Amino acid sequence: MRLMPPTRRDGARRRRQAGIAMVTALLIATLAVSAVASLFWQQQVQVRMMENQRLQARARWVLRAGLDWCRQTLREDAERSPALTTLDGGWNTGPARIRLDGGADGPRDPETGADAAPAPSDAGIASRIVDAQARYNLANLADASTINPAEIRLYERLLTGLKLDPALAMRAALAVAAGQPGAEPGTSVRRRVALGRLDELAEVPGYTPQVLAALDAFVVLLPAPADLNLDTAPPELLAAATRLSPAQARALARRRGQAHFRSMAEFSAALPDSSVLDGVRVGLRSDYFLVESRIRVEHAETQAVSLLYRPRGGAAPIALLWTRQP
Repeated sequence: MRLMPPTRRDGARRRRQAGIAMVTALLIATLAVSAVASLFWQQQVQVRMMENQRLQARARWVLRAGLDWCRQTLREDAERSPALTTLDGGWNTGPARIRLDGGADGPRDPETGADAAPAPSDAGIASRIVDAQARYNLANLADASTINPAEIRLYERLLTGLKLDPALAMRAALAVAAGQPGAEPGTSVRRRVALGRLDELAEVPGYTPQVLAALDAFVVLLPAPADLNLDTAPPELLAAATRLSPAQARALARRRGQAHFRSMAEFSAALPDSSVLDGVRVGLRSDYFLVESRIRVEHAETQAVSLLYRPRGGAAPIALLWTRQP
């Protein structure tokens, strides 16, 4: 049989087949590379998630160490001065810096129950204790959903002294009353903002970011009504509580800095008219304290604010009410 020489058509067919084969090979290679890249990306995400979980677990233990130090400091302060909380107390010594070293055996994670590695040698925390009752407690504006006119007037004077609208006091009082147990389920209450956290003030009309920034160092929202501590409150709050002029309040604060007041009778004697304190919650001892923490674990740094409650009497432990990260 005689073989026929390849024609031009056969050559074109072979070139098309070769081109298709090459394109197919490129597609397969591209799909393979994409699959491998996807696997590597998923693995990288999982590694980062595990790393974040590990850092968060260590950060919790570092924060716990800082809060334990604060509890001990507050306990010693209560033993030294059970009836008074003053600015010269051991709790008001500035930020305490604690550096933690790792060990062989780690504690158990309080959430999962699994073993958690201790903080490494480059972990630490700086904790600062702040007297929460040196600020005006918005919870005083109402009690069991009933607003307190005397406390509203005190808050109005604080707002006026800070050059803010005093009408904000009544709006905050209605929001506090709406969020307290015992509030009536009527339509008028439902339309109000139920204030449960201080940052929720932003939902109250008039509480703009500028207003909240101006109030940041002067107000707090505690779980229950509590006395304003006149031995630790700043002059702005002393003026609002006593109706003294700003200059008189600053002079009273300077006098307090030389020798703190040892009783409410002694404080009342320093006022031109002690009846201005009638109907408002004031005192010289604090039960609530804020702890401002800056936590560092390896290359990560976070901040947290915690609220501690120190019961009177010293028998009950100091309770952690909440921890929040800004």
